[in-house]
Amino acid sequence: MHTDYLLPGDGVFPEGITEDPDGVTFYVSSYAQGTIFRGRLDKPETEVWLTAGADGRTKAAGMVVEPTGRLLVCGGDTGRLLGYDTATGALVARHTVPGRSLLNDVCVAGGYAYVTDSARPVLWRVPLGDTIGAPEEWLTVPDPGELPYLNGIVALDAGRTLLVAAQGTGTLWRVDVAAAAAEQLDLGGVPVNGDGLVVVDDLVYVCDNIDRPDGGADYVLTALRPAPDRRSAELAGRWPQHHRDTPTTVAHLADRLLLVHSQFAGQHDGTAAAPFVVRSIPIPPVG
Repeated sequence: MHTDYLLPGDGVFPEGITEDPDGVTFYVSSYAQGTIFRGRLDKPETEVWLTAGADGRTKAAGMVVEPTGRLLVCGGDTGRLLGYDTATGALVARHTVPGRSLLNDVCVAGGYAYVTDSARPVLWRVPLGDTIGAPEEWLTVPDPGELPYLNGIVALDAGRTLLVAAQGTGTLWRVDVAAAAAEQLDLGGVPVNGDGLVVVDDLVYVCDNIDRPDGGADYVLTALRPAPDRRSAELAGRWPQHHRDTPTTVAHLADRLLLVHSQFAGQHDGTAAAPFVVRSIPIPPVG
């Protein structure tokens, strides 16, 4: 087990991460270049698994490995959703959603993939079977008064419920899949500007940022404990993260959390520099 997993190359600016069902392998995406890296918990350096730009993959954001072993990759503001066979690396699906979009993150529940769109308040639904079907515009999140910038997404309750982060609005949305209905999660007045999410037992860990009065942001890892009815959640813990690291999302493997150090904040202020890494940390204890 290693503390840091190196992503080879300069200007990587990683964004997404997902676990493989084998419990050892993980995949990391580069939003700046579209590269997909593959790593293992027992090796300190990841490998370039899918090269930047191949298959029109000039940007790559959230990802998930669905039950049959296909990796789904969100293409950010290219509007593309790509599918790859994890055994061979072969492209098995390529779809582009119509109109302006920013496909940001994806989860799998009940035979479908659900994809967040950060450019409009839409969840896309993708049928999964022998082939990966075309995304359909499945659910529009009710207008909360400002663009919700839908971002991280996870499934709870064996896929019956989705939790969706609306980064920049301080809210999360609870989605009842059977009813195709969304409502804001009651956070008890605690703002959560969520990016990537991961479920560990009864907790949801969130790559979060807290707005400062000077217009900047402090980056934290936040733990939420959803209520049994999933209509509310309580704050279970918060752990500061370094501003330069700018963690964007998180995975769970072997009782560790893997945090993607995007360095996006450093990209804007000129402090970003290789090496780019994924950091492995123990799961923080909560009260």
